[in-house]
Amino acid sequence: MIKNQEVADQLTRARTGLIIDMPFFGELALRLKVIEDYSVPTLVTNGKFIKYNPDFTKTLSPSLTKSAFGHEVGHCIYEHMSRRGDRNPKKWNMAGDYVINAMLKDSGFEIGEGWLFNPAFAGMGTDEIYALLPDMPEDEGGSGEPGGPLDNCEDSDSDSSETDAIEWKIAVIQAANSAKMHGKLPASMERFIEEITTAKVDWREQLRRFVTEISKNDYTWSRPNRRFVAHNLFLPSAYSESMGLLVDAIDTSGSITQDVLNAFGSEISAAWNLARPEQLVNIYCDAAINHVDTFNSGDELHFKMHGGGGTDFNPPFEYIEQQGIKPACFIYLTDGYGPFPKEPPDYPVLWCMTTDVVAPWGETIRVEI
Repeated sequence: MIKNQEVADQLTRARTGLIIDMPFFGELALRLKVIEDYSVPTLVTNGKFIKYNPDFTKTLSPSLTKSAFGHEVGHCIYEHMSRRGDRNPKKWNMAGDYVINAMLKDSGFEIGEGWLFNPAFAGMGTDEIYALLPDMPEDEGGSGEPGGPLDNCEDSDSDSSETDAIEWKIAVIQAANSAKMHGKLPASMERFIEEITTAKVDWREQLRRFVTEISKNDYTWSRPNRRFVAHNLFLPSAYSESMGLLVDAIDTSGSITQDVLNAFGSEISAAWNLARPEQLVNIYCDAAINHVDTFNSGDELHFKMHGGGGTDFNPPFEYIEQQGIKPACFIYLTDGYGPFPKEPPDYPVLWCMTTDVVAPWGETIRVEI
């Protein structure tokens, strides 16, 4: 039960402002449940919630309230909850705050007086800054204290930390793609996004997470979040229906071997069983579309090579538009050597590359068999 409705409304307005002005941060802030808690000194996040002390929060201006939301999202972006290991929690939190506040300032946020910020740490990561900070006792530099971090960053649950980190990475990439489409991705985040999209990860796990995350954490404006309607605020609500339409395209120009196709097909089948899409449209394309298979719920998937000419990535996207198809997400298996569409579509796209080529938009992962 909320005791201070005025502060709760203050936070709601701030998050609404982020969605409009800073959609990259606003979309990610929607993932965090906001909880009133007078027992915390200032703010606390663990990647699943933000707990706030109303007495502290009401001292923040509207601008700094948005910055505080961005700060908590920053801990999730940089995976501070899952990467601490056995390092000193307070020192790790301080190092993280230096990184986050520099990123926020570069992104156009206001930084509060006393928040940890040092231009000398520009361009450094949390691990680098941690190594430069002096050692400190566990009870020194607590959250909200002068010279200490703004908040407290709690470790993820050990049983779910790896899964949480992967899910946040996917969410960050999706939010970046969405913001970039609207020209609102902060320049300070572009290099970081590029780094995480090209990181060497288990492509099988990444593919499954990409597909299943679409079905678990989608947001819709057609179903307003009823918690905020009473305050005349119309925000999108999350829903968890089975996934809609999944579309994939396979480059059949000759660069994709049968072994790669078999492995890819196996992982698409695994994602199909996990997310239970209503339908799968499987497109085979070289310089033109050679074959299209459509699978419905309950069908057994099969993958077979068709074609073998040049390479052009435009036809599958044109086919989707011409057929009036509205994918929940799109996956393209290719070597990346060909012309890309100039503009990204309005649905998530995952490029599964058999080379080190990085797509100009969408999420890119390296497929290694």
